[in-house]
Amino acid sequence: MRKVYEALKQGSDVRNNLIQLKQMLKEEGALDEYLSMTEDDELIASFLQDEDAKVRKNAALVLGLVQSQESIEKIWEAYVSETQLFVRGAYLSAIQKLDCKDYETQIKRHYQKLLAFEPAEEEKKHIQDELKELRRLVIQFDGGISRHPFVGYEKPRDFILTTMKNYQDTTGVQVESGATRLIPMGVQVVGGSIREALQIRTFRELLFTLRCEKNLPPQPTVIAKELAKSNLPRLLSELHQGEAPFYFRLEIRGAMPLDKKSAFAKKLAAEIEQRTRHFLVNSTEHYEVELRLVQNRNGGFYPCMKLFTIPMKRFAYRKYTTAASMHPSLAALLVELSSSWLKERARVLDAFCGTATLLMERIYALPVRTAFALDVFADAIQGARENAGIAHMNINFVQRSFFEFTNEQKFHEIWADLPVRGKKTKEEQDEFYRMFFEKAPALLEEQGRIFLFCNENGMTKKYLRLHDNLHLKQEYCIREKDGAYFYIIEKRKPAEIVQEIAGEQKTASEQEVVGEQKTVSEQETAGEQKTAGEQKTVSEQETAGEQETSSQNTQRESPGTIAGQRQNQADMPAADAGVRP
Repeated sequence: MRKVYEALKQGSDVRNNLIQLKQMLKEEGALDEYLSMTEDDELIASFLQDEDAKVRKNAALVLGLVQSQESIEKIWEAYVSETQLFVRGAYLSAIQKLDCKDYETQIKRHYQKLLAFEPAEEEKKHIQDELKELRRLVIQFDGGISRHPFVGYEKPRDFILTTMKNYQDTTGVQVESGATRLIPMGVQVVGGSIREALQIRTFRELLFTLRCEKNLPPQPTVIAKELAKSNLPRLLSELHQGEAPFYFRLEIRGAMPLDKKSAFAKKLAAEIEQRTRHFLVNSTEHYEVELRLVQNRNGGFYPCMKLFTIPMKRFAYRKYTTAASMHPSLAALLVELSSSWLKERARVLDAFCGTATLLMERIYALPVRTAFALDVFADAIQGARENAGIAHMNINFVQRSFFEFTNEQKFHEIWADLPVRGKKTKEEQDEFYRMFFEKAPALLEEQGRIFLFCNENGMTKKYLRLHDNLHLKQEYCIREKDGAYFYIIEKRKPAEIVQEIAGEQKTASEQEVVGEQKTVSEQETAGEQKTAGEQKTVSEQETAGEQETSSQNTQRESPGTIAGQRQNQADMPAADAGVRP
């Protein structure tokens, strides 16, 4: 760094040395090194007047990185007088890192002036960059973005409740108001109640549908134009208190490569701002609206909107989570699928609780008598305790392996979200499943049930076959992509097992008797057929002998008759003469 700084003092290759200094200052501990070899920032500030625009731009960025408060006046003056649009954002970026409260009024005035400016096509990119930096300063002055309060509960609305694939109907039957239609994304509701929908636990997201073209071409200008003339601005105003702007982010869902998706989103966001006259303002950090574009098979986009202004209280207990935590809407779905198999006032055990999402959704569905939750990780148990406290649920948390756990009373229900294989070998995972299916029945009451979520279908079926005391009552494929299944398994009474074995033995015995009878019958039939064949052969031989004797007698007695027959055959037409009697 010292070598670069000395080169700058000599005025040698200023642009490249400023770029190098800028990169060095981004490294850890670099600022202390810079401050130790400089008394002030006059040298860097002097480059703000350089004739090379890129020198001016990099000088401003360096002054921001070194937090040169004494240079703020020079930076502001350079910004106001700058004629090159691509440089102006750099001055504002530097000012953001300094105490600029004295410039608040001027900055806000510049911001409003630029909002009203209609740039030429070739100027749009740089104007958008400048607006973005000004906006950050305005938000900084205002103490951050204040989200608009959501007030759109009363009037019927059109929206989509997203769900797991193939389980749309589980959520659809719970919608009380409005007309519903099952679609690939979930459940489409027309004229529904937002307040009622928020009580349903099995959907994942609530998305508002927009009244515009539903198959938008992948062209930022066309999409922005359609969104601007749709009901989007009016809908946002109806659903909220307060005035524009509304801060938004873009979510592009489709097969577009990441680099193209990023460029596409950036251009589209700028177009939306321009088309809505900054009623909608793009922000990747502070936003209250998500504009989502879902790409279809034909390459077009379906538009919808997600709001972060709606207070979501369904899963308010979920304060502590981990990367492996089950999403609460999935947990709610599994419980809903189990509803006809649940026992009221049951003794319930969660074998591998994590942060206890699955167990807590079970308790929300139907009251329990006692609930135990096991996990070997202390952090998970502590987080689960905090979550249960928020939900006001009385759960006995035990930091212990399921395979070592014992309890005086057996349980009516065991819930288990089994760990994925991860780095374990197939043999190690198989051993884990063997131990689980050995241990679980020992903790269950007779006719107690296991509610099992896992992605090892083969191993599960294998150990169900090997355990006569367990009976698979229900099976659901939850996710085809990773083979995630949900099983409802019941522990049978010993009498049922004996009865089944007796039934199997009876069936086997009956089949054996039927087989023996069939063999005897086949043998008798074969004997009868042989006797009949022998009789037929004797009869045929006797008949042939009689016919031969008769013929010989005829030849001896009537030679003229035979000769007459041959003559008649010779006189027949050719077609008939070919037929042999």
